[in-house]
Amino acid sequence: MSMVGMPTHGMETVFRWARTALAGRPDPSLWTTLDDRLRLALAQEWVLGTLGAPDDDLAEDLADEETDNARFSSMLDDLASRWSSVYADLRGEFGVLDRSYIVGVDMELLILAGPEYVGESRAGTPIHAHCFIIRFENDEWKIAALARRIPVPGWPPTEQTVPDLEL
Repeated sequence: MSMVGMPTHGMETVFRWARTALAGRPDPSLWTTLDDRLRLALAQEWVLGTLGAPDDDLAEDLADEETDNARFSSMLDDLASRWSSVYADLRGEFGVLDRSYIVGVDMELLILAGPEYVGESRAGTPIHAHCFIIRFENDEWKIAALARRIPVPGWPPTEQTVPDLEL
């Protein structure tokens, strides 16, 4: 497997988001870089975890890219803290493992990993990596998923598996 050093196309969006997430600060770009469905699913998940019950109006308000909801800062603080922890193994240098994979119309899967996974690897050796699905819409790349599954908003939000890929 090889690692691509310089981000291109939608990779730049994911690289910028990951670096911001690793800082652990609740930067608004962490939210605005995500697509509508992912923001809504994350807002619904946060509402359920915080209130213990669905609230459509609150979730939809929080999911807005430019929300002024008073609870937004608490939600973004919680998410930024979680993401900083989840992606901690990417601190320092990281890159795209192998290449991007087409997973749908205007959608690609990127797999980020640390530099220790550059070069040859033995078949069957586990690789600690993070998957992102990006979507090109309205002339820009947005992150559509923080995993190999597409979020499906609802109460509770769920995920839809993308077709299996030969990786």
